[in-house]
Amino acid sequence: MSIIRQIANNFVVPDLRNSATVVRLLILVISMTLLLPLLTDSPLGYTEEIYRHVVWITPVLLLILAKAYFVSKFIPALLNNKYSFFISYFSNLLIFVFVERMVLGNNDLGSLAQHFFLYNLIALGFMYNEAFRRNSLAPSVSEARLSALTARIRPHFLFNSLNAAISLIRLRPYDAETLLENLANLFRAQLRDGSQSSTLGQEIEWAKEYIAIEQIRMGHMRVQVMWQHQAPDDAETPHLLLQPLLENAVFHGVESTHRPGMITVLTRLNRNAIYIRIENPFTPPESSENVKPHKGNSMALRNLQERLALMYDHDAKIQSRELDGIFRVDIKLPYRKRTSDVARLFG
Repeated sequence: MSIIRQIANNFVVPDLRNSATVVRLLILVISMTLLLPLLTDSPLGYTEEIYRHVVWITPVLLLILAKAYFVSKFIPALLNNKYSFFISYFSNLLIFVFVERMVLGNNDLGSLAQHFFLYNLIALGFMYNEAFRRNSLAPSVSEARLSALTARIRPHFLFNSLNAAISLIRLRPYDAETLLENLANLFRAQLRDGSQSSTLGQEIEWAKEYIAIEQIRMGHMRVQVMWQHQAPDDAETPHLLLQPLLENAVFHGVESTHRPGMITVLTRLNRNAIYIRIENPFTPPESSENVKPHKGNSMALRNLQERLALMYDHDAKIQSRELDGIFRVDIKLPYRKRTSDVARLFG
């Protein structure tokens, strides 16, 4: 098992759903195709040698990309299996053998050996590079998870929520029960493995439970939220995507002043992308209306940006800006349905 764990740390199955990953793979394949003729002693000319490699590399690459799309769409559990490297490597090897022997009818052992060497050089080299890239982002993910209970569920929020529940037990027992149930659900969500994915519908539910706590604690008139949820609930998202952003919106946009604050949450689907926008009031720290100035939330946004990079590569974006008394966060995610593997296969 230690050998399997070591291989899994050094080689990972690339997520070919990400366009940036596919681009890196194409760059590697094209570079190797152009470079190899210069390193081999062949009687053929440079152009003919390139063509000879393109003839077998192209169908192998296209079939591997088609297989990766099928796996990610219908059986994505294979991507996170501890044996995913072996499954991916040997299934791609079968594709290589199929193209060489059945499609091209190549029976030359010397040619087969050369192609097999080049296939392994590209496949293993790319898997190793992706593992190195993922491991380089691991400290950022660990930092985000270690700061979860301090940056997301702030101590003052916990204590104030518990005090609010205690004060409501006799006068408004239903509100006290709702507050404690929502608080328990939030902590249950916080303690889940942060590397797991979630769905947009679940994220909206957690965000509404958090807002319900703040509305009971500070009043419905002071904490107001306009929900414009127009995206599919089954869209895959990182775990706890919205709740920390809404906590920042309440903490920096509403709690820092005595005025009521309107927070807007907009989600929509445009082609193959999910767009999320969160807006909250912004009062400059030097303003007299800012009675409880708080430090900025750049760390939370930076951690989220690193989590998005790990999960979606360059296919996801997050931007924030201040505009005319409004702080706005815009997020773009690729639209991927997240359903059970059984439903994907038989549903």
